[in-house]
Amino acid sequence: MAFKNIVVVGASGMLGQALTGYLRAKGYTVFPTTSETLNLLVTEDEMKEKLEPFQPEVVIQCAAFTNVDGAERDPDLAMAINKDGTHKLGLASQSLGAIFAYISTDYVFDGLKNEPYLPTDRPNPINTYGLSKYYGELLTSEQLEAYYIIRTSWLFGIHRNNFVQWVLDQARSGGTIKAAEDWIGTPTWTGNLVVAIENIINSGVYGTYHAADSGAISRYQQALQVCHMAGLPTDNIIRVNSADLALPANRPKQSPLACPDLAVPSWETGFQAYLLQYQHQLTAS
Repeated sequence: MAFKNIVVVGASGMLGQALTGYLRAKGYTVFPTTSETLNLLVTEDEMKEKLEPFQPEVVIQCAAFTNVDGAERDPDLAMAINKDGTHKLGLASQSLGAIFAYISTDYVFDGLKNEPYLPTDRPNPINTYGLSKYYGELLTSEQLEAYYIIRTSWLFGIHRNNFVQWVLDQARSGGTIKAAEDWIGTPTWTGNLVVAIENIINSGVYGTYHAADSGAISRYQQALQVCHMAGLPTDNIIRVNSADLALPANRPKQSPLACPDLAVPSWETGFQAYLLQYQHQLTAS
């Protein structure tokens, strides 16, 4: 273990909760913060004041404005959190001598490449959310010395609502599932991502990484496989084109991530582990 004190910013989110639990189980001293205890809308000095008592060696920035369509409706707030908040947090972390790890997204790409994106590929976001995250990347790489930018995609996990959980809930209740056949990406389980994050921050090789499970698939095919593996009916899954959904934000049509620096498991393997958590949650409720 190279580090002791790690601050997880955005610890109430889906990834933040999984990361906090995992790192603590591995023996790290983890200080989880939420928007109530460390808000990304405050000044850099205020952030530094909040971070300083933790004596952080690593600050992992999981907090974000993640509502893709909401970002089109409120671009100023999306930029204030994902761009400016990340910038201030990175500078505050650096001033305390901490390494900064920023969790980013496949949505920094335009989806026009016909093969998985590499960490070295040039971003070209096509919606406000992706642009705000890309600005966060630029400010991190341009102004910090010790940093990791970690892009992931199509995240699913037990702690928050996500596409996989929605599909399972809809299938169990007999609801209709409209899933786009022209959105292709890389589903990633939080349980696999947290392992990748630990490996990256302990690598000592600063820069930009992709951390996603393997297996490019459309949203429609993903919905079918999720229900099939869960033993649920697929009759109510409807194949649609993304244009039929009439959503405010454009999405990249093809944004699978290649992860040349990591050995990554398949998303199906991650889903099987997630399914056990999901079923346990149902029996406990």
